[in-house]
Parts: sequence; structure tokens; C-alpha cells
Amino acid sequence: MPSSADLAAWVGATGTWAALAAAVYGARAAFHMIRVERDRDREQQRQQRADQASSVAVWVGRPFGRNRPGLLVTSAAYRREDFFPDIHLVNSSRLPVYEVRIFVWVDFSDRPIHWQDRVILPPTPGPVIASAYVDAAPHAAQIMEHVVGVSVAFRDAEGKHWQRTRNGSLRQVDTGDAMQRTGVADGEGFVQPQDLDDVDPRILRRSPGAD
Repeated sequence: MPSSADLAAWVGATGTWAALAAAVYGARAAFHMIRVERDRDREQQRQQRADQASSVAVWVGRPFGRNRPGLLVTSAAYRREDFFPDIHLVNSSRLPVYEVRIFVWVDFSDRPIHWQDRVILPPTPGPVIASAYVDAAPHAAQIMEHVVGVSVAFRDAEGKHWQRTRNGSLRQVDTGDAMQRTGVADGEGFVQPQDLDDVDPRILRRSPGAD
């Protein structure tokens, strides 16, 4: 039978190990909570960064052309205006966005076309028309009749760069990556755009309504 001294030593050792285990468990729990809080803070920061960006959108509007009230067009434009889309742009945040670039996607090319630049887009009470047939040169009009989608790139008030893709998703752009900095987000990657002047109008299909 163990002596009382041995029993006391065993109890003391057990208590020490129990205290050590409790300390280790407490430290692990504290570390886990710190990590959870840190991840939560990062998510909140990410959400805050995206708050303004999520308020910027662009889309191809329909109906367009002659259905727009108060629109004055020439007889030449009237023949084809039904086939030319209005591109709507909105910034429903309380702050402006900057370095706005609009890209259109057309049915005859896999590469988007760099269509329009804006130094600043202030908050808009509603959608504004970024492009219309009667505002375009004849060569541009031929191209715009083939528009099937639109993307927009911009910089928010905190200096973060974003893109709204042609399917409506929002992507933050890593400006340190040359492909992202110069490309247009599409799917999982980025596509290099082409300039409007580089599009050869001879490759365009004959548009509806043309003579």
C-alpha cells in the first residue's frame, strides 16, 4: 500500500498535469478565437472594400433606339437604330469612382473592344446612358450593332481596382499582375482587349435593316 507521502506526491503530480493540460487547452482555444476574429476582421475589411464597388454596374439596355422618348435622329440613322443598343452605367454609391473604362463584347470576336473612357463617374441618381447609336461615328455604329455584352473597369475611392464582368460578377484586380492590369476579366481569366480602330469593318456581317 502506498504511503501517504507517495499518495500526496501522486495527487500533486496529477494536479500539475491537469493544470498543464488546462493551460494548453486554454491556449489553443484562445489561439483559435484569435484566428476566428482575425478571419472575421479580414472578411469585414474585404466586404467594406467591396461595398462601393458593388454599387457600380453596366449593362446593355433594351428596348433602345426609336423607343427612347425625345430622341431626334436622321433618316439615315433611323433605318438601323432599332439594332443599336444603349449601354447603361450606374454608380449608386455615395462616392465617385475613377479611371472608368468600358468594354463591349461583340458576336464576331472573342476579344472585347475598348469602347469608352471616363475620368470620373460621380454618384448617379439612376442609370445614365454611356453610349447610343446617334452618338457614334458610322464605323462605330456598325460595330455596336453586334454588341452582346459589356464590362466596366474602375478604381474606387480607396484606390482599389475592380471590374464588373459581362456576366455581372465583380472582380477585384491585382494591378501588380500585368495580365489583370491590362486585361478584361472573363470567366476565370483575363482577355486582352482590342481598340475600336483596330476592328476591320469588312469582317462584320451584314446588319439587319441595312440596305
